[in-house]
Amino acid sequence: MRQSLNFKLISLVVAVGMSMFLFTMGSSAAIQYVTNGEHLPENTVIASVNLSKKSKEEAVQLLSEKVQNWKDNHSVVVRLDGKELTVDPEMFQFDVIGTVEQAMNTSKRDLQVTIDDSYVTDLRSHMNDSLATEFYQEQFIETVKRDAAQLIESPLEYVAYEFVKGNTASLYESIGEHKVIVPHETSMDRSVKLFDGEELENGAVFSFNRLLNNDGVYDEVSLDVLASAIYGASLNAGMIIQERHISHRLPEYARIGMEANVDLNQGQDLKVYNPFSGDYQLSVSVEEGSVDVQWIGYPTTSDFHVQVLDREEIPPKTIIQYSSLVNKGTFNLLQEGVNGEVVLVYRVDRSLPEGVQEFISEDYYPPIARVEEHPSVDDESPTENSGSDTGDRSSNTGNAINDTDEYDTGGNSSDPKSIHRDEDGIWEVVPEGESK
Repeated sequence: MRQSLNFKLISLVVAVGMSMFLFTMGSSAAIQYVTNGEHLPENTVIASVNLSKKSKEEAVQLLSEKVQNWKDNHSVVVRLDGKELTVDPEMFQFDVIGTVEQAMNTSKRDLQVTIDDSYVTDLRSHMNDSLATEFYQEQFIETVKRDAAQLIESPLEYVAYEFVKGNTASLYESIGEHKVIVPHETSMDRSVKLFDGEELENGAVFSFNRLLNNDGVYDEVSLDVLASAIYGASLNAGMIIQERHISHRLPEYARIGMEANVDLNQGQDLKVYNPFSGDYQLSVSVEEGSVDVQWIGYPTTSDFHVQVLDREEIPPKTIIQYSSLVNKGTFNLLQEGVNGEVVLVYRVDRSLPEGVQEFISEDYYPPIARVEEHPSVDDESPTENSGSDTGDRSSNTGNAINDTDEYDTGGNSSDPKSIHRDEDGIWEVVPEGESK
């Protein structure tokens, strides 16, 4: 009987103790969630805002301030078809009160965000038909909502083509193409193998010389032909030219304004920058005697065209040399003059308002001087022989001294010579010891 009483007493004490323990624990937890004066649990962080032990009112105020600051100072940008669309931050609705209440009643700490449906409708209106058909709208919305909920300090930037449902390659197009005629007996096989399929990522620079081996032996003509084709395709695509060189004389295979010359040993490179949001691939092929170069990738809304304007021919100077071996009344033509040329190259985007031009370059190919050998002044004075070349002499002004030095080695006379200017301002070569 006594044992039964003791057992009941012990059980009662244990029960009372457990009740007091559970009541104490429950009261402690409940303090955090009861109505007025309730506080968020310790270590509560939402969108990088520390709300530990904050009241509901304090938490709502702090989080609202962070949301408004983010809207005022950050942008959301979507790139597509060569354009950048900036999203109005008011398209985002942040449920701050609901987020705080959720954090007080559950373990969830995600800022609740919704996006206005009209935004996606407006975004689609800027897409081409192919992209609009393949655009994965639900994935895009969920990605933007998730990122916006973090209220990160850096801008949110997206590429529309990253949210394509199927095979992205099905949307690839040629955004720029250029063809160059391959000179006779010039093989392009090795160049095609080197450059076909070369990738150019967004924000990266294509370097022609980077694909060449310093110890390699290359057909220089084939390299220049390919460089000209790549340069032309890059201009038509809207790429930015960072480095480009031209030859001293315009090659027969190239159109003026569209030539590029490369030289690995001299460090003369062709460098092209990709300003678009997508990656592009170089396509190189040879068909019907021409090398065809294209940049392949996501289409853009731009419509680039190259304009070669203000083309001007520059007549050559005439250089006069004297020799006692030339008969009176005659002269020898040592070198026929060749006109030089200068052009201004512009690029226009026909998708923009008319009249907007981008200056690309001024291409100048100097003239080649005409060189004549006349009788020595002992035999004939310049006035006696001026009738046959008055027109040519009139152009021999300016920097004719340098031209004379350059071409004087082609004369037949070995007598020492000096340079004198006559009364008409023409520089002429005169044998030493004689005067004009």
